[in-house]
Amino acid sequence: MPVLSPSSIPTIWEEIQDLTGPSLRECILVPARPLTSSQRKIWKYFLLVSALILIQILVGSIMAHMYYDRSSFYGFDVNRYIPFSFLRDVHIQAPIVWIGLSWIGAALFLSPVIAGGEEARGQGWLVDALFWVTAFVVVGGLVGDYLGIMGAIDTNWFWFGNQGLSYIQLGRFWQIGFFAGLIVWSALVMRALWPTVPGWIDAARDFWTGRIRLEHLIWASTVNIALLYVCGMVPLTGIEKSFTLADFWRWWVVHLWVEQSFEFFAATMTAWTLMATGLVSRKLAERGMYFEVILVFLGGVIGTGHHLYWAGEPSIWIPFGTMFSFIEVLPLVLLIMEGIHHYRLINAHGDFQYRVGYMYIIGAAFWNFVGAGVYGGGILNAPLVNYYEHGTFLTLNHAHASLFDSFGELAIGLIYFCLRYIHAGEKTFSERPGILAFWLYNAGLILWTVLNFFPVGWSQLLAVYEHGYAYARSAAFYDTTLFWQWMRLPGDVVFAGGALVMSGDFIIKLYPLYPLWTQRLFRSVSLDTKKD
Repeated sequence: MPVLSPSSIPTIWEEIQDLTGPSLRECILVPARPLTSSQRKIWKYFLLVSALILIQILVGSIMAHMYYDRSSFYGFDVNRYIPFSFLRDVHIQAPIVWIGLSWIGAALFLSPVIAGGEEARGQGWLVDALFWVTAFVVVGGLVGDYLGIMGAIDTNWFWFGNQGLSYIQLGRFWQIGFFAGLIVWSALVMRALWPTVPGWIDAARDFWTGRIRLEHLIWASTVNIALLYVCGMVPLTGIEKSFTLADFWRWWVVHLWVEQSFEFFAATMTAWTLMATGLVSRKLAERGMYFEVILVFLGGVIGTGHHLYWAGEPSIWIPFGTMFSFIEVLPLVLLIMEGIHHYRLINAHGDFQYRVGYMYIIGAAFWNFVGAGVYGGGILNAPLVNYYEHGTFLTLNHAHASLFDSFGELAIGLIYFCLRYIHAGEKTFSERPGILAFWLYNAGLILWTVLNFFPVGWSQLLAVYEHGYAYARSAAFYDTTLFWQWMRLPGDVVFAGGALVMSGDFIIKLYPLYPLWTQRLFRSVSLDTKKD
């Protein structure tokens, strides 16, 4: 299949650039307009994001500690009150939630910017309502998960407790609530992008007649995220008795939801931010996205095949899945390279206001290529490796690099775009905390890979080859890796430092959006601190 081979992607990209030619660049984010009612409601989303990141890191640190000290967490018997399985569930679900919340908040904040400052009636209280409903579903789902694991929920465990599927642990009631929240989010983004009925009709006519704009793709990506999540609820009222069928639909969420829906949204928002800051033209961003969408849908669906093999599908899925998983990230990398070129030109002649958000976008594109493409498609998908490495520390390396650094950094970058827009025109806006957090995050991940994931993972793969999978996952094997398990600690400290710096930065920079009583509280605390 030479047309879709990785080596052909740059050639196709060059053709797109040649067809596009030089064209006018827009700067939608400069200058900023007065904030709308709904934009002023977004602060809660971003604060909850920072809180969930800190919880995820705390839980992950406790779990990592258990690999080298299974009796306690520095003297405290954690397992007596919080079992390892629940900690794992929180560590897995927390990033999905905070990445989702940041995308929800950023999309709802930036959509009025795209619409030219207009806003549909009632958008503000709808954004507020969506937040509280989402918070209820998240908290209820985690509480139900804990009670289900502890045996407190008996007959209704499937609906309100832990339904038992790995990575899709939430009870079905909470899953339905989460799906409803995604549908409402998609509807609110549509109202924000096209706040008037005539505007919506014109946009719909353009979409169905093939005049597809970047704004159409942004909204379509939100619909895609919502609808594909339904695959994790098949069948709706119970667990599928056939393992092959249950695992087939589970991978549609665990892998395809991420590798297609998440990639689609990530690519559209990346293209829009590059276009909105004048780094690439609208024409290049849109044509690049058309190419990206083709590869995302092909790569996402076919790329899932390297998991379907383990559920009983033919072996041909492994090479097909490997190739398509790898090539889907390439157009986004090439678009970013074009953006870097124009960033250097703009920065040489003046100040670029969105430097912090832009750094996270670049970081996300880099780790999307390395974490998903190289660590996943390049290293793990080789059949001889893939057959034996599932569930080893090599999988952890791929998961951390591809989820946090691909989609998590994009999420944080979008928040920083929003924060900079809130403080547009202010010369006192400090970029240092965001930049420091960026480098701490990336340094922490590199330390994890070099000092923990790779040393343990490759020796674990060798143990599978020599002694079998059961031994490689046993306490006896992990006892031989205690030094490298302790070496996880430096990365944890550095990474947590980035989260603390970022959280403090969020709290300070969101100040203009806080209600009056919160602003008065901040001022009083600040005055008391100065007196002391």
